[in-house]
Amino acid sequence: MAASDPWLAARMHNRDEVAAAEAELGPAVREAVDGFLAEVRDGLGLDQVVTAAAADRGPDADPDWSGFPDGSRWRRLVQQRIVPAWQRIWAGSYARTAPDAPDGAGGGRASDEADALAERLRTFPRRVWERLRAAWRDGLARGESPSALRARVSELATLEGWDGAAATMTRTEVIGALNAGSMGGALDEQARTGRPWAKVWLSTADERTRATHRDADGQRQPLGEPFDVGGDRLQFPGDPRARDFAQIANCRCSMTLRPAE
Repeated sequence: MAASDPWLAARMHNRDEVAAAEAELGPAVREAVDGFLAEVRDGLGLDQVVTAAAADRGPDADPDWSGFPDGSRWRRLVQQRIVPAWQRIWAGSYARTAPDAPDGAGGGRASDEADALAERLRTFPRRVWERLRAAWRDGLARGESPSALRARVSELATLEGWDGAAATMTRTEVIGALNAGSMGGALDEQARTGRPWAKVWLSTADERTRATHRDADGQRQPLGEPFDVGGDRLQFPGDPRARDFAQIANCRCSMTLRPAE
């Protein structure tokens, strides 16, 4: 970014906030993913030792697909592990935007958005199921032995096999939590003081930034009006109400908010 960039200080500050938030949310996401995958391995019996005789029988060595944990197990882990860390990030961003807000302000908004977080992450068990089943079917088609197949599927059902998914969850939800918290604080400050606020979209200037996000850089809107990002209407970077998930997945954009001049 050029030295003349009027938003350089804001970009650097937001980058530091993102790094700190990822350091807090990342371990929580990985714990939840690891915990669910442990239940998957246990339910399917993937960690059980299969004797050579059983492997030779073929179907007897199949995983117990009926033991795959249902979505409620994942929702419990999201609520226990991910939601508390996400709410702390949201609340911290809210407090930095509205430092004079009364104690407890924004709590209801944070709870509502945390409920939406659990809903956004609900598809993870289905993705695990589909990936493991596809790996098993592909292995059978290639003539792999049941014991070799079990070993491969068991390896897929580990945190290492889903490290990329955990990283995407973390990055996507960190941006959403930080910007949603800031937005909540600004909305409450605008209502409390009667003074209108404005917001400016700030993108990251490198080759990984989506063209639509790069084009939105510097776009200014009244607080209650959405940004126009590639034809999608987003209230803030990482807005989970985006029409196209591709607009928010792994987004690294931020925004700056302040009372309108």
